[in-house]
Amino acid sequence: MAAKSILAAVVLLLAVVAPPRMASAATHTVGDSIGWNIPPEPTSYSDWAATKTFLAGDILLFNFTTGQHDVTEVTKASFDSCATTNPISSTKSGPARITLTDAGSRHFICSFAGHCGTGQKLSVTVRSQSSPPPTTAPPPSNKPKKPSPPPHSGHPPKASPPTATPPPSENGPSAQTPPAAPPPRNSATSLGGFGVFFSAGLTIAVALIY
Repeated sequence: MAAKSILAAVVLLLAVVAPPRMASAATHTVGDSIGWNIPPEPTSYSDWAATKTFLAGDILLFNFTTGQHDVTEVTKASFDSCATTNPISSTKSGPARITLTDAGSRHFICSFAGHCGTGQKLSVTVRSQSSPPPTTAPPPSNKPKKPSPPPHSGHPPKASPPTATPPPSENGPSAQTPPAAPPPRNSATSLGGFGVFFSAGLTIAVALIY
């Protein structure tokens, strides 16, 4: 009885500490309905790969007719230039199954003359089973940013004192100050002139009498 209890405890412990099992491998049929052929558009295979998620352990299935195409794995530089020299591997018989064993980038072309140049090429990015899926950043907002408020100093802003307005003139805005009156004439000057005139008249009267 004790032995059965110990065995059950060991089995339970192994179930707890055992690493999680990897997800089952997926098989991706390259190009779906068009298979591995000269594509209708140069970007057909890159567009197809953009809709898929490739994990380590997945399988690429290349459907093609033997003798008309092949699957040649090359470096990134050879992929860009469609160079067929020094390939990593080459599969001549179709259909071909390529297992994506590790995370990273894999590049495949058809080495038949002119096929790669017309778009029969595929590049995939393989993720590990534990890595999260890539996220797409949201598009930048085109809304204008609101101006930042001025820093708060802890005291309310001081109001400017009102400007005093002079009272309006009683005579209205068009009234003008009348000119000053001329000074009065000197009375002494007036009397002096009268005395000279009286003296002259008196002298003439005396002369006429005598």
